[in-house]
Amino acid sequence: MQISLLLILTPFITAGIGWLTNWVAIQMLFRPRQPIRIVFWKWQGLIPRRQQQLAGEAAEIIEREILQQHSILHEIRKIELGPYLEEAAHKVVWDRIGPQLKAIPLLGGFINDSTLAKFEVIAAASMKEEAGPLMERVATQFEASVNLRQMIEDNIAAFDLDRLEAIVNQVAQREFRTIERLGAVLGFLIGCAQVALFWATGAVQF
Repeated sequence: MQISLLLILTPFITAGIGWLTNWVAIQMLFRPRQPIRIVFWKWQGLIPRRQQQLAGEAAEIIEREILQQHSILHEIRKIELGPYLEEAAHKVVWDRIGPQLKAIPLLGGFINDSTLAKFEVIAAASMKEEAGPLMERVATQFEASVNLRQMIEDNIAAFDLDRLEAIVNQVAQREFRTIERLGAVLGFLIGCAQVALFWATGAVQF
């Protein structure tokens, strides 16, 4: 009787073991944060233990496949500064140069809106002429001073693990629950197979 009850419970026991195993595996992605030493075995969550390595590999992949530096430089060179330069020329002439010129004795009497408008046209044209070389210098300086891969790696390595875990759980919560249930289903099937094997081989009698 006791053996029969144990055999009946076996699939449910193995289902629980399968669910628990997958649950522990999911938890071990992030936990424990700090390494725990048990005799000669050190236990730490996968991502906390390998965050620096993952950061380096992720940065390499992102730089190689997604954010190549030359692509960023190409996009920088495509920026159209014309409208911004026109706005800047207007502010410089009317808000800065104009009031200063009008404040100059004798000369200030000759400065009117028509004169400032001409100054604005000249300033805007001159600034537009310098826009191309300016963007080229910006792109060159960016390439020389910004290590895109290192910047990505540093940001990933410094990313708060609590926040990362919350994001991953929010995005993949349904998939995690599916993995846990799948562990239970597989455990149950394994338990049923064990019971069937015992019965087929005559190891136990119901």
